[in-house]
Amino acid sequence: MRPLIAFIVIVALVRAPKLSAQAAPPAASPAAGPAVASYVAASVNGGKLPSRDKVSDKDGTQYVVEFDELVLAIRPAMQFRAALRYRQTLALRGAAIEKDPIQRMTVYGRYEVHGNMLRFVPDPKRGGKGIQILDGTYAPGRIDVPFYYRNGQVSRQAQMVLKRDDSRF
Repeated sequence: MRPLIAFIVIVALVRAPKLSAQAAPPAASPAAGPAVASYVAASVNGGKLPSRDKVSDKDGTQYVVEFDELVLAIRPAMQFRAALRYRQTLALRGAAIEKDPIQRMTVYGRYEVHGNMLRFVPDPKRGGKGIQILDGTYAPGRIDVPFYYRNGQVSRQAQMVLKRDDSRF
């Protein structure tokens, strides 16, 4: 079995502020939040998708992660579905880097709203096992999500911008 080449680990970068009793919205009025819709990744670190990251370890092994697509569905009742398409490739020193097949990962969970901040809490029973809470921000038609991922032995930080796309999901 081929060893795990690279894996994506999402960790919280920003802790959402706690709501005080005075700031909490009334029970009959749910917190405002992003529109119930689909949001598609428009960029990673300011570049268009697919976005490719290549690193080499001290032995010269090359690790490549390519983010192909992320679709985030904001659903009623403070639920979300995130569907990610990506590639992971490994090449030994001096070898050509080939394109491995696209892999898919789908995570379901709930989200919380604190002002203009979103906190995504993955459900470990529905694709979120091992994925940490993720914090981001939203504005009308846009969600920004910072995250960490691992490529080989190298940890990277990235910023993903998602734009509303009513033609998806």
